[in-house]
Amino acid sequence: MRDGRTRVISNFKRMARAAERDATLDYEFVGDDAGALAFLRKCLGADLVILNIDQKRLMLAGLLRLLWPFARFRLVSADLILRPPKGWKDRLKVFVKRVLFSRVDRFVLYFKDLEGYERFYGIGPDRAAYVRFKVNGWDEIEAREGGAAEGSYVLCAGRTLRDVGTFVEAMRRAGCPGVLLQQKRELLQEHGTSAWESELPPNVRLVVDESDQIGPYLDFIAGARLVVIPRFKGDIAPTGISTYLVAMGLGRCVVISAGPGAEDVLDGEAVVVPPEDAESLAEQVGRLWRDPAARSETAARGRAYAEQARGEERLLADILRASLGALRPGRG
Repeated sequence: MRDGRTRVISNFKRMARAAERDATLDYEFVGDDAGALAFLRKCLGADLVILNIDQKRLMLAGLLRLLWPFARFRLVSADLILRPPKGWKDRLKVFVKRVLFSRVDRFVLYFKDLEGYERFYGIGPDRAAYVRFKVNGWDEIEAREGGAAEGSYVLCAGRTLRDVGTFVEAMRRAGCPGVLLQQKRELLQEHGTSAWESELPPNVRLVVDESDQIGPYLDFIAGARLVVIPRFKGDIAPTGISTYLVAMGLGRCVVISAGPGAEDVLDGEAVVVPPEDAESLAEQVGRLWRDPAARSETAARGRAYAEQARGEERLLADILRASLGALRPGRG
């Protein structure tokens, strides 16, 4: 800290606007074009380093603090997405990450259920700060006059760790019309979701959206009566949070499998079902499909939740405030 000013570096490009509101901050954006050595030099000259998602740089900065205990910068991670280990190679990687993550001062996360993060990676409530995630496309959602008062299908969308098999089986039992919206096979595989190749029940159709544009995605959600986010058992990250916030912003009723980012942060804004349970999912889908009052009540609570979450500007201001708590007691 120089002349009473705090030097902050981050890979959040648009956080500069939030930092400008605090006259005590000097903010610098560090993009992907900065090499490892240049990044580490900037860390050594900073008071606070905030890294969004980037695990490689986070571990590199953690290693620097581990090897050079005199480094004065505080290290903050935002939106760190982790998975449980599945084999001995994964367990070895988890051990290394656990050691390097021990040098991180604060984890800004979009969920509260840290049981998995703490068990595998040593990330507990003492180093975590909860911030509500943003609604992607919020400005466009607000500009819309609204979708149909009642959509015409049950939608399963999203690319990360979607249990599409349970969704398809639940729709087979529920019998109401459904849409399975998927992206390119390579993108799905990268994010742990299988591209559907088997036969679908006659009430479900598969749509592959290769546009990479948010407009068609919003259209599909706005046209749905229910939005379903089927998740796997053992998921330790807040899978589906982006999808359910968009659906809530568009006034759609959401059904989501239990897990981090669901019942730990929601209270009636969505219907929560057990993961990998096609029978329970089919029961709730059928009930909500036939009950407009229950559907409307849940959707209204969800819309109010989305209005509080809003867009990126609010999110970045909250992340910066939580990050400064690693430097300034009481600011987190």
